[in-house]
Amino acid sequence: MNIWNALRLGAFILTTLVPIRRNAREIDRARAEGDDAREQEWILRSLNYWGPCLFRHYKVRAEVSGDLDLPDGGVLFVSNHEGFGDIPLFMEAIRTKQFGFVAKEELSRIPVFNKWITRIRSLMLVRGDTKETLRVFAEGEDMLRRRFSLVIFPEGHRSRGGPMQPFQKGSLRLALRARVPIVPVSLKGSWERFEAHGFPRAGVIRFHVHPAIETKDVAKSEEGALAERVETIIRSKLAEWS
Repeated sequence: MNIWNALRLGAFILTTLVPIRRNAREIDRARAEGDDAREQEWILRSLNYWGPCLFRHYKVRAEVSGDLDLPDGGVLFVSNHEGFGDIPLFMEAIRTKQFGFVAKEELSRIPVFNKWITRIRSLMLVRGDTKETLRVFAEGEDMLRRRFSLVIFPEGHRSRGGPMQPFQKGSLRLALRARVPIVPVSLKGSWERFEAHGFPRAGVIRFHVHPAIETKDVAKSEEGALAERVETIIRSKLAEWS
């Protein structure tokens, strides 16, 4: 992306974040009062505004399919990861449930956006810091139990439109410890639409929601098999699209 395109994109993102300042105040107020339900409501309003706003502006369309009858309460969305466009894509595709992201600390370094992404209850992982990772995961488990939802990309790195990479070990632990459903998601095309050409381009991104998988009765000895099952489910849809 050249400097001019980067400035244009950054300026547009900043303008789209301005109208949700009221949402930010309401989110902060609900959090201070310990009102999780109201906080989730205002986070959802923010998600329903920002992602779709980007998609409309750049004439990108999400072709959403699968099981959109999501379980009540907190869930862990588990998805393959093509690029930064996956973040607004989730906001465009999932309109009925609040969620934050389990992401790498790099996102926390982007001015203005960093405050917004953490405000919606995203968790930042510090690369190579095991102690901090355990702390962040404990926070995530608590959030899931309190009916907040999270999105995690277990590959650990963006595939940049290439083959899906193997899942990192322990990536589903959040759901297993909190005993909340896992919702596998397959997506394809976000890299092509948002990053491959240096600037967003019109087109279609595919987004498929697989049936939720309950974790309440999963024994510790079965956790590895469950992780492989989720990875296979996501990978199979990508193969079908290819």
